[in-house]
Amino acid sequence: MSVINNMLKNIEQRETKQLNIENGITVKPVYDIRNIAFKVIVVVIMLLVIYAAYVFLPASTETHSPVVKQTKNISTKPDALVEKQSLEKPIAYPAINDEQLSSIPTENQGKVKTKQVPVEQLTVESEVKAQPVIAKGLAKKAENDVLVKAPNVKDTQNVSNDIIKPTKKAQQKNVMVKSEAVVKSDQVKRAELLTGAKQAIQFGLYDEAISDLNLILIQSPLHIEARNLLAGTYFKQQDINSAQLVLQEGIALNANVLEWRIMLSKILIMQGEYDVVLQLLSAEFESQANLDFWVLQGTAAQSASQHKQALNSFKHLTQLQPSQAKWWLALATSKDALGEYLDAKQLYKVALDLGGLNTAMTQHALQRLVALKEAV
Repeated sequence: MSVINNMLKNIEQRETKQLNIENGITVKPVYDIRNIAFKVIVVVIMLLVIYAAYVFLPASTETHSPVVKQTKNISTKPDALVEKQSLEKPIAYPAINDEQLSSIPTENQGKVKTKQVPVEQLTVESEVKAQPVIAKGLAKKAENDVLVKAPNVKDTQNVSNDIIKPTKKAQQKNVMVKSEAVVKSDQVKRAELLTGAKQAIQFGLYDEAISDLNLILIQSPLHIEARNLLAGTYFKQQDINSAQLVLQEGIALNANVLEWRIMLSKILIMQGEYDVVLQLLSAEFESQANLDFWVLQGTAAQSASQHKQALNSFKHLTQLQPSQAKWWLALATSKDALGEYLDAKQLYKVALDLGGLNTAMTQHALQRLVALKEAV
């Protein structure tokens, strides 16, 4: 029933509003005065709280300044056995004339014009003078703190000393020391270039390697390893003429480098210049000879039909590598050419027994054995 009554009341109110609007009657809106008053009171309270915080907080921070704390702590030390000086009377200092003022740095002249110093700034200094030897360490630390925080102190000598010294230290700390560039020696530079050239050769960057090696040879023309690598790099690029020129230049500078002679001999054998090889690998270098030396010398001598020299070379090879059949075959060929058929026959058999010969070598050895049997 109450719901129905509410609905009827609402309908009546709507009808009365419509009638009033039709008759030209305006109805004033109704405002909630309590809600408005509550909001106003809240705003006023917030403003009062902000104002109180703004007024009272700075005063509380000033009362607890670090200077006052230091003076209280120093005055309450049990080790201080001397009576405190009164802090009510300000301490007067002599006035400073123009001559003394001119001797003070310009940065501190504006700080030394007043004749008296506030009591708060000199409390620690006055108490320090009255302390015995026991409290000197603590008093000195407190005095330095006060001098830093009180820029209006009149004692020109103390102020100037205390201010100038820290600035000098600060200047010394802030000075930038230029580190001298490390000067590399020519030997170190050549070693770095050589390492870079070797790495470039490993990755197939032959042009870069050639450039680095040429720089090394410009600085040190007698650098053996650099010249060997340069000639070998040219050889890999099929630039035989450049490799030959590099090695010939090296031999012209130092004829005793056997490595350059061996590399040049390999090129000359490819060109069929056997007599030149035998001149490069002459008997005077046999004391330094290695495997390549004997191979090149024996090959050139046998190709030039100088079989006696070839026998000497291949005998050394059979001693160095006795299991290699090709050296026994080469030795048998030179014996056969000199007419020593019995020795040649035995050497052909040794080469065939060891094996490892290619088809052409095997056929040559068999043919010569058949021919020697008939001849013998």
